[in-house]
Amino acid sequence: MFGGMAKKGYVLGGGGYISEGKQQFVLAMVNLDAESPQAETVPLTFLGHGIAFDPRDRFRAAVFEKKGPGACLVDLRKRQVVRPIESPKNRRFYGHGGYSTDGSLLYATESLIDQDFAGVLSVRDAESLRELGTVPTHGVSPHDCLLIEDGKTLVVTNGGGPLDGGDAPCVCYIEIASGKLLDRVVLDSPLHNTGHLALSQRGDLVVISAPRDGLPNPNEQLGGLSLRPLYGDVMTVKRPGSVVQRMRGETLSVTILEETQTVVATNPYGNLVSMWHLTEGTFIGKLELPGPRGVCQSLDQEWFLVSHVLGHSVALTAYSSATRKPTGWVLSPSFMSGSHVVSHDLST
Repeated sequence: MFGGMAKKGYVLGGGGYISEGKQQFVLAMVNLDAESPQAETVPLTFLGHGIAFDPRDRFRAAVFEKKGPGACLVDLRKRQVVRPIESPKNRRFYGHGGYSTDGSLLYATESLIDQDFAGVLSVRDAESLRELGTVPTHGVSPHDCLLIEDGKTLVVTNGGGPLDGGDAPCVCYIEIASGKLLDRVVLDSPLHNTGHLALSQRGDLVVISAPRDGLPNPNEQLGGLSLRPLYGDVMTVKRPGSVVQRMRGETLSVTILEETQTVVATNPYGNLVSMWHLTEGTFIGKLELPGPRGVCQSLDQEWFLVSHVLGHSVALTAYSSATRKPTGWVLSPSFMSGSHVVSHDLST
């Protein structure tokens, strides 16, 4: 460590692998500041998708399963699961959550299984995990969520129903206290759902998408990347065709390099990491990587890191945020075969 303080921080991500013929799930952690980084793992009972950190205790995290009952609190200092987070049998977690600004509440995106996957944001006491109520997400199959405006507003992606007559995918801005719908963003392509999102510091919106439910052979259909500059209209990137045609299947993870206004997105089935200008939507560049999945930035924002296939394993590779070139830092195995990687300060 650098004087006991994190410079680049830790990267965390969910993953799964087969050991002795049995499926294993873990939360993997890598200290980027270590002299000889190695992946540490915390056993889980499900494939971890989204990770939310408690603002009052940076060593406590909530981990959520995508489309299932799995969720838990993890003690990152002790490297162990503290307790499960439970939900009623008529609901299932949908991958993401977050803490209120003061850390007293824990939110999670969930779907009502018996109501065509209508979306709710569950609200729990962060200490007892007792459910206090729900807030409507104003859509179907909610997935990603971000809190903005000091935690007063939730931005949530509603993945929508099937292409043939289902509820339209959308991104909703919701006032947490009242549940009031403040803004609703519908993509300019009906063939894409709304999956994951990112917001720039000034409020530009990035949405990445999988092919809409109901399309045949979804892994052969195109995913999407859509941009809505602050005070602008939403636009899905369409050129150059040689790049967009490789964005097959789900566009999976995204991050914004603020310094250069660059959006970085992954497409595992296209073996593609693509880069786009945040507000203009123009193509900037690409990386050729086998099965790229999660992408995030180091705490100092000097690197962006991508989890990807490397031989029979999954690796974590660092690139310069300024030049978009490899730094030479590669860790394998990283065990981060899930959809996302995130950076976090775990210095003591």
